[in-house]
Amino acid sequence: MILSDYYRAEKRQEIQAKYRFEISKSTMEYDRFQLLLINKRNPNPGGWSFNFVPRPKRWEGEESPDMAITKGSENISSVYIPEPGLPYGYCDIKGTNDACLVVFNENFRESGITDIELFIGRGQKHNRKNLWYELVDGELDHELEFLRTHSSFIQLNFA
Repeated sequence: MILSDYYRAEKRQEIQAKYRFEISKSTMEYDRFQLLLINKRNPNPGGWSFNFVPRPKRWEGEESPDMAITKGSENISSVYIPEPGLPYGYCDIKGTNDACLVVFNENFRESGITDIELFIGRGQKHNRKNLWYELVDGELDHELEFLRTHSSFIQLNFA
């Protein structure tokens, strides 16, 4: 398998934060996220979350990221969305050699992004765009489904 780790995050209505997503399901084996995404205070202390924020277009003529995954002031990854009509993006995890495929909820064009799935490919940083093509072509469907079914739900703790 190329993909090794999985995180599902959702925007929660009880949290009035525009860009915050709470991790609700995970394989819980990717140490980088286990340490970096943990919530130290309310809401959901002890859980995991990240922010999914827009990126400004800075470089004329070069491919620039569309979104970013952040936690506090730390940038975890810049996300590229090559085909805005498709619910897929790709990135690499800052400070690692790992790639990440990003899958949004199917109806994201009508209702906005409410669910984000992150699929980690360890050691695949330089292959991230090719993995995106395989994702779009359906060649990774069996790996996505395997990781989804072999992950655990995470208790959300809203005080």
